Amino acid sequence: MTKKDIETKILKSSRGSLFFADNFSTYASPDNIRQVLSRLEKEGLLVRLAHGIYLKPKTDEILGVIYPDTEEIARQIAKRDKARIAPTGVLALYLLGLTTQVPLKTVYLTDGSQREIKIGNRTIKFKKTAPKTFAIKDELLQLIVQAFKEKGQKEAVEDFLVKIQPAIQQLEPKVIEKQLPYAPVWIQKAVRKLYKPDNDVE
Repeated sequence: MTKKDIETKILKSSRGSLFFADNFSTYASPDNIRQVLSRLEKEGLLVRLAHGIYLKPKTDEILGVIYPDTEEIARQIAKRDKARIAPTGVLALYLLGLTTQVPLKTVYLTDGSQREIKIGNRTIKFKKTAPKTFAIKDELLQLIVQAFKEKGQKEAVEDFLVKIQPAIQQLEPKVIEKQLPYAPVWIQKAVRKLYKPDNDVE
């Protein structure tokens, strides 16, 4: 593989594609990869999002560069690092449809490296957590647990409970049985109270 192959792969890719310098490790030496990516950035073909992370941008006449959402970027980084991530805080509420506020700073728990990446006016923070956090493998239940944690036990009152119940209803019974016990006890109690198995629904 040569430097030309790196350029060809990027040119053939669709706009909006993300690239990591690591993607090209079989093509050339790290220095050569860096030089090629740097040149393509200067030519306007790539936008450098953070160290080793590049975007082949879509552009809009008014908005300029259209960046992928932080969820997509975070998932791509996790995939590259072979790490697990879990959205927390306001992002968990947003992904569950419990708030329309799009967070500019998103925080993910990870069993990979702790780091913070700035992308435009947004920030993605990966916060190292204990592996037991990922004992909850179901993504929906993980979001629900993080949403409860964001609200806090005292603030998880009727209005919040009514809004989150439809998401809880989508959980599989086996997830409630096998994975919910890994959540804090107060969240377990709240979820079990709100969860109505199909045969219990009038």
